[in-house]
Amino acid sequence: MSLSNPWFALALVGVLLLFHIELFATLLNLARFSRPLPERLRAIYDKDKLANTAEYAGASARVEVIRDAFFLGVLIAFWWLGGFGWLHHKMAAFGWGEVWTGVATLAALTLAQTVLSLPFQWWDTFGVEAQFGFNRTTPATFIGDQIKSLFLMALLGLPVTALVIWFFATQPWAAVYAWVSVALFSIAMTWAAPRFIMPLFLKFKPLEEGPLRQAILAMADRLKFPVKDVSVVDGSRRSSKANAFFAGFGKNKRIALYDTLIEGHTQEELLAVLAHEIGHQKRGHVPVHLVVGLLEMGLLFGLLHLGLKSQGMFDAFGVEGRPIGMGMMLFSILYRPLSTLLSVLTSAISRRHEFQADAYASEAVKGPQPLMDALMKLSADHLSHPMPHPFYVGLHYSHPPLEQRLSALESAKS
Repeated sequence: MSLSNPWFALALVGVLLLFHIELFATLLNLARFSRPLPERLRAIYDKDKLANTAEYAGASARVEVIRDAFFLGVLIAFWWLGGFGWLHHKMAAFGWGEVWTGVATLAALTLAQTVLSLPFQWWDTFGVEAQFGFNRTTPATFIGDQIKSLFLMALLGLPVTALVIWFFATQPWAAVYAWVSVALFSIAMTWAAPRFIMPLFLKFKPLEEGPLRQAILAMADRLKFPVKDVSVVDGSRRSSKANAFFAGFGKNKRIALYDTLIEGHTQEELLAVLAHEIGHQKRGHVPVHLVVGLLEMGLLFGLLHLGLKSQGMFDAFGVEGRPIGMGMMLFSILYRPLSTLLSVLTSAISRRHEFQADAYASEAVKGPQPLMDALMKLSADHLSHPMPHPFYVGLHYSHPPLEQRLSALESAKS
């Protein structure tokens, strides 16, 4: 390991630079609370609400910064003490062959990362979220969720990982085969997740017959948006925060409303929120995001193919030879800066799509006011930052800040 190795220099600069960029963005974002709010936002963020929101943002940021600093320290210590080379030696000693040695290596590192992250998840859930009245998760539910998640990671992740490693161990066109296989798996999971995986964590029940169900189905019919089912999700069992989503393809689309969303919003607001989600479908945003995701995945596998062929990448982390499973983990460290840059671009596309979906919803419900009311309620109820810093928005926001969305909707009104 030496700075003369470009892979080593790239990895070291990358992990340190990303940490400091995130820290800088967080500090800029927290400092924005000292700025005066626009008149429109003062109606929903009075002095006490703003102070509570700032306190919540600071507490959440504290968890994130300490967690990121901890993992940065663990990574550098493990790296410079020869941990990657040591782990490869231990796994190779079992004699399981290239594929299963690689799977075991990645599983061990993923499990270690998961276990180390648990104290921070606990702190965030039972500390910060509970302090500000959001958490409704019990310790038993929290532990059960972790066990289920690990089980699903093993059940679904290990076979896919084994297949990808086998491609790179045996096939000259490994990157293409891996790209196609993982893409097909991702598309299949989009269909399977709401049917088989999400019910392991959330309870779905049909929305009762009544004015809301009739209004939702009538709007979907008027907008020529086929809906097979409308469900209520027991999100209140884990958090007071509200949400809604669509699932399914073609004529099998399903609407899912969190019970917390139904409790806190009028029928007109709920229809506007759903019209916004329908807008994403009608404006073709879903296939755009799918294509962008597939292109990014193709780039990832193409670069991985190059990295696995370079002994310099393995030397940078003190690993002898070119073991594929370990190489995939090492490459993920090197890929983080590029992944962050790409996420900035994809988030910018997503924010643009949100404006378009808002405009669609405004037309669908004959005016912007119901959606504006819903957005203001959600922002205030979730203690969302009323005026996040543009740099932080660029790094993390897939949705435009509240003020920008309200301004765009008001412009459409005039």
